[in-house]
Amino acid sequence: MDHGSGYISLGTEQLHYLRMGSGKRLLIAFHGYGNDAGLFAPFADYLGHEFTLISVDIPHHGQSKWPENKPFTLGQLKILIETFKKEARVEKVSLIGYSIGGRVCLSIIEQMPESIDSAVLISPDGLVFNPFYYFVTRSFVGKGLFRNFLKNMKRYLPLVDWLKERKIISASRYKFGMYYLQTEESREFLLQVWPGMSQIVPDTRRLKAAIKQYHIPVHIFMGAYDKVIPIAEGKQFERGMKTVKLHIVEKGHQLLDNDTIPKIAECLLS
Repeated sequence: MDHGSGYISLGTEQLHYLRMGSGKRLLIAFHGYGNDAGLFAPFADYLGHEFTLISVDIPHHGQSKWPENKPFTLGQLKILIETFKKEARVEKVSLIGYSIGGRVCLSIIEQMPESIDSAVLISPDGLVFNPFYYFVTRSFVGKGLFRNFLKNMKRYLPLVDWLKERKIISASRYKFGMYYLQTEESREFLLQVWPGMSQIVPDTRRLKAAIKQYHIPVHIFMGAYDKVIPIAEGKQFERGMKTVKLHIVEKGHQLLDNDTIPKIAECLLS
């Protein structure tokens, strides 16, 4: 089985990727927040004979070289996919994405559905419009508040605790947020990643229309106890979509384990 790595240049920015497997079909993978391209290495044992798997380090992750305050654009995303297609000499690719990587996959499907053979999304972000994310990453006021909050978090902790006590913020989301915000380094990381990925957000209406028009098979794996991406979003997205299949697993947000990986791989092989 072939293994390797490399970089794709997108102007002055560079995205690092891992290449695994030796199959004729091309599968492009995008990991979640705080992960890296190695997240999908276990899939090589199941898919390497059928697919060549390209796993990408998204901006500010892994070994990718991405400057501060520079957004990842839809145009760059399209160039990335076209470059991989040209190198592999294929007309269509399959996609797999976890969490924020699922949102990347959805954006690719919306932008270039004619190039997509199939997709598997795991605990995916981006199934429904998130007004809070839009506010803190795309509006002038929201961006200022977001930066101020992360730079002066101790000042805001009493308010956050107050919201949790009154169950305006659930205990699980509070715990999840505090885990990723407990150090200055983790807050700086969030301040780079969220704005940096803010343009990679699908238009749900256009996305669904593209899936229907091109009859793209989409498998969505979600955890029954996921407090980050609730299964209600998956059910809403699946409604009225003949080629979309929702798989509910008795787990939380973390689905990539020895039990679930073979089931996910089976969907791609079928």
